[in-house]
Amino acid sequence: MKQKNWLLYLLTTVLGVLSIILPVFFHAGLKHYESLIFDLIRIGIEGISMWSFAFLFSTGFVMRSFTKLPGWKIGLATMALFPVIAIIELTIFDSTSHNLLPIEFILYAIYTIPGIIGAYIGQGVQRFTK
Repeated sequence: MKQKNWLLYLLTTVLGVLSIILPVFFHAGLKHYESLIFDLIRIGIEGISMWSFAFLFSTGFVMRSFTKLPGWKIGLATMALFPVIAIIELTIFDSTSHNLLPIEFILYAIYTIPGIIGAYIGQGVQRFTK
């Protein structure tokens, strides 16, 4: 795979994390958890909102509108870092912190759907504008 593609996937992953974290700052009433190292990520995941889904959708839309990356890969990249973070937290910091890990991974897979939909709509817009 070309280095440029890796950088685009990395950017998509970072934007996916920001899609979950940013609503924490302006969404009132979220319960604040004290996670070991990833406080904002846990608050964002536990308090996921329509804002998060809108940002994930927008990430998929923008990335596919301006790149040639496959839409399903863009959607997967938006949430790719979250299972990695869960495994790191589980293995390094606290082995009891993720006692519902299989369900958590299923939710992460579901959370890729807005990014995938956004990417395919972006692909349609890209084809329509050419």
